[in-house]
Amino acid sequence: MRRFILLFFIAALIAGCATTYYDSAGNPVPKEKMEQLRMEAVRAHLGEHRYRIFMDRMYPMRGPSVYLTDDWGIEVSGDSVGLFLPYFGRVYQIPYGRGGGLSLVEPLISYKEEPMKEGHRIFMTTRNDYESYQMVLEVFDNATASLVVNPSGKESIRFTGVMELNDKFTPKSGKTAQRRQTSFMKL
Repeated sequence: MRRFILLFFIAALIAGCATTYYDSAGNPVPKEKMEQLRMEAVRAHLGEHRYRIFMDRMYPMRGPSVYLTDDWGIEVSGDSVGLFLPYFGRVYQIPYGRGGGLSLVEPLISYKEEPMKEGHRIFMTTRNDYESYQMVLEVFDNATASLVVNPSGKESIRFTGVMELNDKFTPKSGKTAQRRQTSFMKL
């Protein structure tokens, strides 16, 4: 009898963990359709060079990975990039009176995108008054991402996160999606 109760409890737990997606009318949407819509949204954002990725984990070159709790991330908008990321690692040169993290909003010097299995790899470079940055961003069709930042005066560092897909997006064809009001920059 104990086994039966235990098996029933485990089956109920597994059934409760199943994810069901619903549209705005409350109708269930198949998982395959949701994956297709997510993939189309990711590719549309990449095609327009307008996207925002929130990072949830940091992997320094030395030491363990760190879970990030705030709104840290990267934003690309046309010909500029914004980095709002923490930094742990060895620093080779610190500009006078400056330090703490990778925080900048600068124009892109170069932007190159190439396809890879189940996603895209993007190579970007930018520069601020103090140092230059080389970045490699891998964005997958399921909206997960991996970013490697190589600053000229610091050790490289890697981040992982998720692309924000529920923001306002107006492709050049003129279609409009709904927007959730969020502020990416911390004040």
